[in-house]
Amino acid sequence: MAKSIAGSKITTGVAIDNWKIACETFRENLGLDPICGEINQDLISKVNEEHGPFDILVGGPPCQGFSTAGKRALDDERNKLVVEFLNAVDICKPKIFVMENVTGFRTFQNGQLYKEVVQYAANLGYKVRAAVVLASLVGVPQRRKRFLLVGTKGKRFIFPGEKLSQYQLLDDSFLEDDFLMQSFNDGKEQWSFDDATSDLPSLKAGEKCEEYAKPPQNGLQEYFRKGSKNPVDHMAVGHRPYFLEMLSYIPEGKSALDPDVQSKMPEHLRPKSGFKNSYQRIIGKAPSPTITRNFTTPSSANCIHPHQDRALSLREGARCQSFPDTFQFLGSTEEKRLQIGNAVPPLLGKAIGEAMMGSIED
Repeated sequence: MAKSIAGSKITTGVAIDNWKIACETFRENLGLDPICGEINQDLISKVNEEHGPFDILVGGPPCQGFSTAGKRALDDERNKLVVEFLNAVDICKPKIFVMENVTGFRTFQNGQLYKEVVQYAANLGYKVRAAVVLASLVGVPQRRKRFLLVGTKGKRFIFPGEKLSQYQLLDDSFLEDDFLMQSFNDGKEQWSFDDATSDLPSLKAGEKCEEYAKPPQNGLQEYFRKGSKNPVDHMAVGHRPYFLEMLSYIPEGKSALDPDVQSKMPEHLRPKSGFKNSYQRIIGKAPSPTITRNFTTPSSANCIHPHQDRALSLREGARCQSFPDTFQFLGSTEEKRLQIGNAVPPLLGKAIGEAMMGSIED
């Protein structure tokens, strides 16, 4: 929740989460003590009374995309936090709100959940815009797509790089609702995985090295390293010998499940099953694929280093997410990985924040 906006600066007034270690990481890095606990109307009302008013409300409520035949999607207990977010909009009445979610949000429950959220916001007097955005087009070295729904009381929100001819107007019954299947269309992918990580030392599986290998090689690395003495958490998980041998057969952009790769791989090394992006090696000269919560597990994600036979290190994952090296994740290795994989890239948040400034009216 943004307390105030001065010039081009947005000041965070209150942060709320129910994951303890994420709250501790937030406090450690951003200097603001978040409220950690169950999110409900009573809490939001108390926060608004004690700390409001708020100009901006931003949240990423998780939800379930299951069918609810014959029921309102917002009545489903599995969408409880989406309802609580909408309640927060109603209680706080910000000038602008942003709801972030997975790319499939618009089609969940045959589109019913999306329509009910849009209608709810429109009934509160908001002009609603929605888009699936690609983070690599705003300076993030990662091809990460996220759904964003933005409601404004003032000017209609314009996504960075958007041309008005690019958006599709939906059914008139949905009032101000229009949806961009792809935003930032005027942008260009500026940074690759190699651009983001080439100053970090090489690692073997299971190794850790928290020293820079060379000076910054580009502007992105200068951004990552500003104020940092070393790349904390540059550590790679260990792999079994047979798995390391399997990795050696996988070229950039290919998977151990690809028939042409398997034809050159000894039969005892060939994985028998996997997801579409399992056992896949990243392309170094392109932005990384989506950094998921499983980005250190090649059997579950596209996360094999392009030039080294191992999964990505925690710091490499954080850099692909555009976190600076001064940002330190707290908790166990697993908790750090989950925090990194679940995060919204800071540079994407910056781009959306700058776009908000054009939609705020005093």
